[in-house]
Amino acid sequence: MRCPDCSHNQKYRDGMRCGKCGYQFICRKKSDGISDHTLRHLIGRLSDNGQQAFTMTQLTLELCRYWRRKTARNLIGGLIFYAIITALIAFVAGHWTIPVILLIILSLLTVWSAQRQKTTLPLPRARKLIDRYHQAHRITALADGRAFLQPTTADNPQDLQYAPERILLVERDDLVDMLVRNRFHATHKTAVVSRSGYPKSVFEACQTFLRRYPATPVQLLHDASLQGFNLKAQLAADPQWSLAGPSLVDLGLSQEAIKNAARLPWLPANNRHKGVLSTEYAKMLSAGHRVPIDCMGPKPLLNLLGAALIGGLLLLPTPSASGDIAAEFGVEDDFG
Repeated sequence: MRCPDCSHNQKYRDGMRCGKCGYQFICRKKSDGISDHTLRHLIGRLSDNGQQAFTMTQLTLELCRYWRRKTARNLIGGLIFYAIITALIAFVAGHWTIPVILLIILSLLTVWSAQRQKTTLPLPRARKLIDRYHQAHRITALADGRAFLQPTTADNPQDLQYAPERILLVERDDLVDMLVRNRFHATHKTAVVSRSGYPKSVFEACQTFLRRYPATPVQLLHDASLQGFNLKAQLAADPQWSLAGPSLVDLGLSQEAIKNAARLPWLPANNRHKGVLSTEYAKMLSAGHRVPIDCMGPKPLLNLLGAALIGGLLLLPTPSASGDIAAEFGVEDDFG
């Protein structure tokens, strides 16, 4: 185990606390598939070394991508190992027929198993590991939807003493935290508030502002899901959001955006179930799955959303050569 604080290399038999600096190790590489040192660097890259906040969804998916890339590397190593064993058996036996047949069977089974793992997102496993790590070593860049629960001006950087050019209405509270902590509201002169009315002080200020300036654009941001697609209609019928109705614009994610996409990460309604990478959007939607708006890292999301505010529609990037859009949102995993 390599300590992320002092880089001391420690053996498992010496315990889960660094013998040099006292750091408490959380991850076991064999069972967790990642070390504390690698997880620390993954968090650092996702947050741009602590400069950007991210949601639990973004970190969970990033951990799943790391495991997928590791599975691909293990597949190559396994096939090479099978080839060497086959050559040795053929050399000892003096013929190639049976060893080659065994090689083909083992290779097919290995590739089939690896392909299943590549399209499966072990979300519950990732969340449990992140929760364990977060309890021992607080992830300060994690946006959890509770940063602005206290209605104090000092804690809330959204000061509506100025006139915002628009109001951005998002589906979840943690998205508000992520956008505001990353100064999206200030860069784009946009008040950010969630569907639940979080933060309360900003929501009340937005209601007052809409009464005075009813033509102010209100733009809606949501996941690609049946609930998300129906959110605009729900808000139009909600007395709490009656003032936003006439000027409400749906930025997406829209059905059109995901129809033309390659493989996307689909999350189940139940957090205890695994997610999946799939191109079958109709099947995923009918099963109650969703593509989260924060399926990409903070930087690409902020860039795409900034363009969407102007263009009026959130568009996903072009898929990679592998046909996997999710691969475009990852960070490098060469952590030494």
